[in-house]
Amino acid sequence: MEFDALDSFWSQVRSELDETGLDAHVEPMTETVDRLVTTWRVTLTSLGGVRVRAYLSVPETGANEPLPAVMYTPGYGGDTPHSAMYGLCYDKGIALLTLYPRGQGESSEFWQVPAGLTKLTMGLEAPDQHYYRQAYADCMRGIDFLASRPEIDSERIGVIGLSQGGGLTLAMASLDERVRCAVAHEPFLCNYPVAVETATTGPYLELAAYFEDHPAERERALETLAWFDPLTLAHRIACPTFISIGRADTTCPPETIRPVYDRIEAFKGLIEIPNAGHGWYYLYRDFDDLWLRRFL
Repeated sequence: MEFDALDSFWSQVRSELDETGLDAHVEPMTETVDRLVTTWRVTLTSLGGVRVRAYLSVPETGANEPLPAVMYTPGYGGDTPHSAMYGLCYDKGIALLTLYPRGQGESSEFWQVPAGLTKLTMGLEAPDQHYYRQAYADCMRGIDFLASRPEIDSERIGVIGLSQGGGLTLAMASLDERVRCAVAHEPFLCNYPVAVETATTGPYLELAAYFEDHPAERERALETLAWFDPLTLAHRIACPTFISIGRADTTCPPETIRPVYDRIEAFKGLIEIPNAGHGWYYLYRDFDDLWLRRFL
């Protein structure tokens, strides 16, 4: 793929977002989840006028200066609780935006993947129709929101996620220059040609089944997916980026992730955990702390 064409494609997405008003509706949460954190429910307008839901959580630090912030996105199931990463707030004094791309979590109230399709198989005919063109734009919209907030230091915005959230993290690190650091745990959405041949559990099996039913469409579909693959986008990453790999991960196999890491030219870090499958490991908190404190 030509880098100029890739840049032009994503520049067009950015232009469409710029022409779409943020139209942020922010309402305080009435229930108290944690006394150390204040949370607002946020609704934003994204690409195509589709509304998406997010939650902004701000730690009660007692300081008056703008805070660093991290955007967190869910795994492929889409329904990770917005309180899942509260530790970033009260452990590190970092504001947290949990954003649900369209059709995921509470954002499914406004839009849903068409019947008979999945997030991976929607729009395989062409890049401008694929689900992740819209989902990546939704994440960029989340960063737009953070950068607009007076309590947030727009020069200290990071992204973090696990699985699909890890893939979205790498995408944002490559597509949005406002991202100052990234932490991608066991990232999904990487290296599709290898993923459909090596993953034995999880969402990549949706693609494998689709290719089995539509063998003539395989080549075109993989060409479409390349526009969204962090392996294709990795050369654009300029911020410090940390990646974790589970050596026994059958959902996001190591061979789908390691080539992405190798292609990143920015300052980077990697941990590969022997015998680890797909999921959250307590050890990750230490690396989150190291990376986010250092670069935010």
